Amino acid sequence: MSISLWDLHEICGLPITGRFYDEVIPNTESLYRKDHKGVSYIPHICRYLFLAYHKILRDSKGKSGVRMTAWIKYWYRGPFRYKKSSRKTVRNKSQKPKEDSDLSGIIAAALKRTEEEEGVFEDLGIADEDMDRSYLAAFLACWLCKFVFPKDDITLIRPGVFKVPSRMAHGVSFSLAVPVLASIYKGLNDISSADDPGNCTTVLPFHYVGSG
Repeated sequence: MSISLWDLHEICGLPITGRFYDEVIPNTESLYRKDHKGVSYIPHICRYLFLAYHKILRDSKGKSGVRMTAWIKYWYRGPFRYKKSSRKTVRNKSQKPKEDSDLSGIIAAALKRTEEEEGVFEDLGIADEDMDRSYLAAFLACWLCKFVFPKDDITLIRPGVFKVPSRMAHGVSFSLAVPVLASIYKGLNDISSADDPGNCTTVLPFHYVGSG
C-alpha cells in the first residue's frame, strides 16, 4: 500500500481543496496592490514578515539566511517551557522524570502577553488589531518551511512562503495535500534511483509517510 491524498487529508489534516500553493517573493508593487474594491491582493501583514526577516538577517552578521531558531527567538520573547536537553543524562531510566507533559487533554486559557513579549510588535510597528494574525502568520511560515515543505536546508526560513501564511491567517485555505504528495513521491524516487540510497541527501516530509 502507498500513501494517498485521502491519507494526507483524513489522517494528517492537510486540505485537498483550496488555493494553489506557490512560493514567490512579491515585489513592492505587488505588496501594495489592491483590487477595484480597495482590498489588498496580499494581506498587509505580509509586510511585517518581510520586515522581521530583514531585521534578523541584518543582525545575523553576514549569514546567508535566517535560521529557524533566530526566527522563533525574534517572534517569541517569553520563557521557554521546554529546555534544550543535554546530550547525555545520568538519570536512571527506570525512574519517573521530575517533570512531564500534561496529558489531561485540557488546553489552558491563553495567557496575556507580557510587555517583553509584545516588544516584537513595537519593533515592527504592528497595530493592536493585527497582532494575532501577524503572530499566527509567523508561526505558519515556520510550520510550512520545517514540516510541510522542507527543502535542502531545513534550518532556514524561506521568504518565498510569506504570502501564503499571510493569507492563511485571514482564513484562506490552500491545497497542501497535493503538492505534499508530489514532494513525497519525488523524494522517494530520488532515494530509490540513487547509487547509494542509504546516503541519499534528498529532503522530504517523512513524518507524513509514517502517518499514512
